[in-house]
Amino acid sequence: MSTYDFTKGNIRSEMIRFSIPFFLTSLIQSLYNIADIKVVGAVLGNQGIAATSIAGNLTWSMTACIISLCNGGAIMVSQYTGRKSDRDVQETVSTVFAMAAILAAVSTALLLLFSAQLLRALNTPEEIFRDARAYFSICTLGSLFVFGYNAMASVLRGMGDSRTPMYFGVASCVINIVLDLLFVGTMHMGVQGAALATVISQAMSMLGFGFYLHRIGSGIDVRPSTFRLRKDKAIAVLRLGLPGAVQSFVVSGGFLMVSSLTNSLGVSAASGVAVAGKINNVCQMPATAIGSAASSMVGQNVGSRNFERARDTLRNAIRLSLVIGIAAFIVVQVFALPLLGLLAGEEEVLMQGLAYLRVTSLDYILTALIFPLNALCNGSGHTMFTMIPSIVSSVVARVPVAYFCVRVLDLGITGVGISTPTGTISAILICTWYYFSNRWCESLI
Repeated sequence: MSTYDFTKGNIRSEMIRFSIPFFLTSLIQSLYNIADIKVVGAVLGNQGIAATSIAGNLTWSMTACIISLCNGGAIMVSQYTGRKSDRDVQETVSTVFAMAAILAAVSTALLLLFSAQLLRALNTPEEIFRDARAYFSICTLGSLFVFGYNAMASVLRGMGDSRTPMYFGVASCVINIVLDLLFVGTMHMGVQGAALATVISQAMSMLGFGFYLHRIGSGIDVRPSTFRLRKDKAIAVLRLGLPGAVQSFVVSGGFLMVSSLTNSLGVSAASGVAVAGKINNVCQMPATAIGSAASSMVGQNVGSRNFERARDTLRNAIRLSLVIGIAAFIVVQVFALPLLGLLAGEEEVLMQGLAYLRVTSLDYILTALIFPLNALCNGSGHTMFTMIPSIVSSVVARVPVAYFCVRVLDLGITGVGISTPTGTISAILICTWYYFSNRWCESLI
């Protein structure tokens, strides 16, 4: 396990080196999702893609909240590492693991109890409702493994190690693809097989991760008997992580509201957006990875009170993200239909996906600005503020625009797509103001 001191050295080279594992982890996970669509689509057709996509959106909303909550611990570990305070690091780690175990049990029970109501609220087409519920219920049972993996990953990333989580993330995705081929392709278990493959791969990844940390003597004790809820650390983790979790919940709520609108346009529309979404995810991964790296780098520099270096980190993150985002936008605009054709074959699905992708690809350039700006706020511990632009973007701006374009202007799936860059622009304006206000320089830890 390797950790790094981001308070010195060349910022750009350190950012590239640290963000590569984030990017590769996300890329492998996306390749799994693409393989999942290919396998499910080949065996179950258009309805299979729509069912797993709708249920998968709900599952991802839960995962996003988990990651955001764990990020509170990552911010603390990052800043304590910058201060060279080993005791505080260990107490934070123990508290994060204890909280993850408790929250996993609570969230699993609630999601299983209200699975049908959630899918109904998303306007899930009746012909795929049963499959969507089965997929979601099975994936929900694996939430303990998602909590465990992300708790360990967030702690290591806060300490400057982004490679180890990458290795186990990659292993999980490879196992998932193999099991998908076995359960769905060979054993014909349908969407239940795809969900089961996901849960098993997550379990193996988390258990392998924990075993590895124990064997190498990392100093991170993952035995349940060592988990302790230390009041001061728990309050601090919640103060830093809860705003992000609430933010993720609200953002996911806005996303699901737009998904409900999309689902009301029919199975082909839902499938087209699902396929186009995979391309969008890949193209936005570099900016996401750079933003994640920048958050840890900003955290250590704010912890050591080196604010000018934190500003340089933001500037470098934006430059790198913009170069990649503009290139991705051009490629997708030129090759949109061939790229969609790699994932789906039905003409109606391709046309729906093409209309959506033409508009949403503009977001590749916009996220090159917002992800680094969010990283500055999160890394400095100002997670409460990041709720504001996220809520404005996903709910106040995006949802009304989507409904207006679809219901009033009758733009169909193009109208849904227009709402995405509209929301991002509103978030950029708010975060830019906050950056120049210098309020992020105030210490909160």
